[in-house]
Amino acid sequence: MRTALYAVALLVALYATPSPSLAKTPFEEAAQLIEAGQIPEARRALAEELRIHPKHVEARYNLAVLLQQIGQKKEAAKLYEENLAIAWHLPSVINLTAILRQEGNTVQAKRWLKKATGKLRYEAAPWYLLASIAEAEGHMHDAEKNYRKAVTTDPLNGFAHLRLAGFQSRRQIDDKGIKEVDRAIDLLPDCAPCWRESGDILFAAGKLQAALKSYQHSLAIRPDAKTRQQLIHLLNSLGEHKRATRMQQALDTWKKYQHADSNL
Repeated sequence: MRTALYAVALLVALYATPSPSLAKTPFEEAAQLIEAGQIPEARRALAEELRIHPKHVEARYNLAVLLQQIGQKKEAAKLYEENLAIAWHLPSVINLTAILRQEGNTVQAKRWLKKATGKLRYEAAPWYLLASIAEAEGHMHDAEKNYRKAVTTDPLNGFAHLRLAGFQSRRQIDDKGIKEVDRAIDLLPDCAPCWRESGDILFAAGKLQAALKSYQHSLAIRPDAKTRQQLIHLLNSLGEHKRATRMQQALDTWKKYQHADSNL
């Protein structure tokens, strides 16, 4: 089963950074430090912000994200839970349930998401994350119901349409996800992974030329190895073997240099 795009948001973008000359609080200082790549110093600044302002949800969230990045999942989860005791903060719900699922605690993840559907009544994410769990557990009726609930809860959430499209494609139901993925692309025209997912769905549906355009559009927005590999696979399916071979050689060379750079 192909992994659904954006199944869980592991990290959500950190907040805008003020000009260095304007930084007055530890939170503002932390934002500058993150921008500069000084992560240990940023963690200390965020801890100081929380000492001064214990109910600062964004500061606690950013600290949790930084801890999650270095593998301190339990500490991060505790901070997300502390946030949710203060306010129903959607990014904290998403990241907390991601950690719980990674740790195999699906029951607790579902409890948090079910609470979130009541507390965050206009948000699609809790519904499509519940759907993802149901699908992984083989409960396809519940999965489809929750994917559709995500779309009706927030019809302007492109990721909700994308999740439903992926489900329809994997299950070969309705129009195999084509209508929903088109709607997602209308809502997220600059999302490169969304265009790649569009290509995957169209490819699976046998619409090869349309899939080719989607992959090319994704690469025009943000080139990446995964999309290039999918495009190579598609070109071979179209019989364009020479073009596919040239692209594979270029991709292999790029990967080789990337690996060499990572070992420096």
